[in-house]
Amino acid sequence: MKTLNIIGSGRVGRTCGGLWAKARVFEIQDVLTRSRASAGEAVKFIGAGCAVGRLDEMRPADVWMIATRDDAIVPSCAALAGSGKLVPDDIVFHVSGATPSSDLGAARECGALIASVHPIKTFTDAGQASRTFSGTFCSAEGDREALKVLKPAFEKIGAKVFGIAVELKRVYHAGGVFACNYLVALIEAALRAHEKAGIPRAASLEALEPMVRETVDAIFEKGPARALTGPISRGDVEAVRRQLAAVREWDRGMAELYRGLGLLAVALAETDARLDAARAAELRAALSAR
Repeated sequence: MKTLNIIGSGRVGRTCGGLWAKARVFEIQDVLTRSRASAGEAVKFIGAGCAVGRLDEMRPADVWMIATRDDAIVPSCAALAGSGKLVPDDIVFHVSGATPSSDLGAARECGALIASVHPIKTFTDAGQASRTFSGTFCSAEGDREALKVLKPAFEKIGAKVFGIAVELKRVYHAGGVFACNYLVALIEAALRAHEKAGIPRAASLEALEPMVRETVDAIFEKGPARALTGPISRGDVEAVRRQLAAVREWDRGMAELYRGLGLLAVALAETDARLDAARAAELRAALSAR
């Protein structure tokens, strides 16, 4: 069984570390976080390994997982490369969706194999993520020999691993931001609009929940084009014009959000043949009016 050291054990590191320990995929060896106390908490959650307070306390390992924030990946890798602990054919990988594995170049210069494996999942709570990880899709890119080890390691804890073009990784990750992070932001925009209209946030959230859940279900059952409803899908130009004007009078930033998403919705309705070219052009003109 290969040994694994974890640097920066946040929710992703804890989730994967705990699942690997339970499934006996890796021997979890040393865990390093910003403090020895937090490393101890991570080890307790994982159920294996030793908490350390400094990089120089970590033992050599076959595999090194960097599970830090994105802005700490390169410095962490540089520190590891400079520690003298890496030997040729060690594997160093990170779990960021926005950072290419090539950013681990300092480890490659030491002869290590580098890679990245990114779970497409929301990690709001490590305990919940551990219980629901099976079936999670993970994108992977990097050195082939590293992926020969990492792909089955993730598959053994229930992941579905697929390859990704490294040069488009940031665009790929933006897709996840749109679908997850910005979905949250859109619901917040809806709540603010309701608040402006005199509806308390709690009541608005309760009222919106059934519609949002039905919409999400429809997206994954029928596809985005068929799930689209509302004035744009009906080609109701005047309703869109008036609504945009009202939103702009309330909040110009919200109006820009409404306008940009509206233009995307017009294109979506066109692909589903809901709108003819003339009506689509009218809608675009209404959305582009200043």
